[in-house]
Amino acid sequence: MKQIFTVLALVLSLFVVLPDSFSQTSSRTSTSQKKTKKSSSESNPWSDVTLLLDRPEKPYEVIGLVSAPQIFLWDDEESMKESLQKQAWKMKADAVILDRVDTSFRFTGPAGGANGRAIRYK
Repeated sequence: MKQIFTVLALVLSLFVVLPDSFSQTSSRTSTSQKKTKKSSSESNPWSDVTLLLDRPEKPYEVIGLVSAPQIFLWDDEESMKESLQKQAWKMKADAVILDRVDTSFRFTGPAGGANGRAIRYK
């Protein structure tokens, strides 16, 4: 029993005395395995889809409808907008004209959400 405590004390003292060597080793390995960071448009290509509050000046065609219901109380406006952008991006749209954005949450009745029209410029 005394030997177990001695071994535990020895192992713990190694972690206390040599923490820098452990952290240097781990940072060296993590640096060598780092992946290059992608730009936000490469990692989130749907972020290039513009959200518009009104009709654009350029000629366009409506290619589909997109919607993002607020299912949970913690769904925020940003996550709904991102959902609209993802849907429009899959349709190869250039922008979304927002028809309705409602972030209110009701326990009795329809919850909030966002609707829009996916458009492509001519």
